[in-house]
Amino acid sequence: MSTASLGGTLPAGLAEDPAPGLPGLSRRRFAATATVLASGLTLTACSGGDGSAGSPTSHSTLRMGQFWPPVSLDPAKAGGESLFYLNPAYDPLIHRAADGSLQPRLATSWRYLGKGNTAFEIKLRAGVTFSDGAPLDAEAVQRNIAYFKKAAGQAAAFLAPVSRVEALDEHTVHLGLSQPHPLLPALFTQDYFAGNLISPRALADPGRLASRTCGAGPYMLAPAETVMGDHYTYVPNPRYWNARDRHYGKIVIKVLPNENTALAALKTGQVDVISGSYAIAAGAARAGLKVASSPNIVMGIQLNDRTGKLSPPLRDVRVRQALNYAVDREKITKALLGAYGTPTDQPAVPGQDGHNDTVFYPHDPLKAKQLLTAAGHADGFTLPVVIPSTPAFPGEIAQAMAADLEKVGVRMRITAKEPTSAAQEITKYPASTMGWGALPVYFMGRGLWLRDAVGMNPFHSSDPELERLDRQAAAADEKTRAGLDRDIVRRVVEQAWFLPVCLSPVFLFHRDSVRIEVTRDRPFPSLVDWRPAADPGA
Repeated sequence: MSTASLGGTLPAGLAEDPAPGLPGLSRRRFAATATVLASGLTLTACSGGDGSAGSPTSHSTLRMGQFWPPVSLDPAKAGGESLFYLNPAYDPLIHRAADGSLQPRLATSWRYLGKGNTAFEIKLRAGVTFSDGAPLDAEAVQRNIAYFKKAAGQAAAFLAPVSRVEALDEHTVHLGLSQPHPLLPALFTQDYFAGNLISPRALADPGRLASRTCGAGPYMLAPAETVMGDHYTYVPNPRYWNARDRHYGKIVIKVLPNENTALAALKTGQVDVISGSYAIAAGAARAGLKVASSPNIVMGIQLNDRTGKLSPPLRDVRVRQALNYAVDREKITKALLGAYGTPTDQPAVPGQDGHNDTVFYPHDPLKAKQLLTAAGHADGFTLPVVIPSTPAFPGEIAQAMAADLEKVGVRMRITAKEPTSAAQEITKYPASTMGWGALPVYFMGRGLWLRDAVGMNPFHSSDPELERLDRQAAAADEKTRAGLDRDIVRRVVEQAWFLPVCLSPVFLFHRDSVRIEVTRDRPFPSLVDWRPAADPGA
């Protein structure tokens, strides 16, 4: 899941350079969409022309280097790798600020109606138009939700409970839900795509959205200055409702798939900001560059075959728990990530939803051997694991884990495949790389451990107690849900469906000419919140 994601939970091949915010739950599609659409009046109205229209007072250009190109520029079909490419052109209904607070954007207010989290109201900002001139109104929200659900992208699973969308008046929308959903405000932020509203005119021909933007954000894509898969140029949207809060005259995102090349470009001033991994963090710091990190990628191995279909020993919870006791998380994290990593045996980040202040599986090889013996596997067994061949980190962590498991008699047989194949073939292996963003517990359940989870529960494992706790938490008020979320995470850990090792950070490296306000243990702020350091408001 990139990611995120659910922008997002991240897919297995994404650990070394995930998109910040990480909202994504589906497995990563690595090939960039490069659909070339015929040009015409309507397309030009959505995306920009020559970049001259509506330029703000500031004529500075923000230049970013990003490891991955977007799978698609369509918010309903994009993954976590596309977040930075969508931020400039699509204002969300609700804006998640750097400190994690939710602030009005295209919606001016929102609230649940009654109890049980099954009815929700959105009040829209009046006077807003999309970049093609279409008005923002309740009907536009109706059409967007219908499109997002039909598109079957990362947001679709989270919108599934929405069974009715009613326009009460021009700027008021009521959502009716078939089952409780406690996180609709978060879902409609920039992090999970569903709030990134698309012009209803563009939805009449959605194929063009793969390579054009039709949003209500501060910028729009300039096709004449863009080469799909190489660089993407955004110019001011002259119809933007809040032009005073636009900080750059132009934004250019350059695809730089080699981290060392990206770092060199940053050092020499060819770009202002790059995303990257721990591998270049020390070099960036030595060069005097700014280093921002957020520890929210859970790395390790997924024990997918919990019923023992491919690997009979995994049917026994004692075996899965033994594997968790066998791994020395402190040692592996320090060796691979140094000061940037955090050892973990649970899928929740300290200070965020569901985290338990407990070490469930301290390193204890003797305990691991005892559990294996009690389960009838005193001599160990062979555990096939599939990992992506690139980037390097999934292989490095798998090898380190294999060394620990070998000491208790479990032999990991590691198969490295091209990333797309590795993601597609996880049903052929009892275990696979784990590398996904730590999301709110409600979202993680729908991507990772509920029976019908999208993407990362390939054998549709089910646990009645988990399902019961999830139903309770979904309908609970915020205070009650906090305790239930911790119970859910505890149950997941005790079932030992996963073998997490560390929280790997995501990084932004930037020059001091750019101001990026980062809050500890929170996702990175939207690209539109970045500003020149010389900006009076910075």
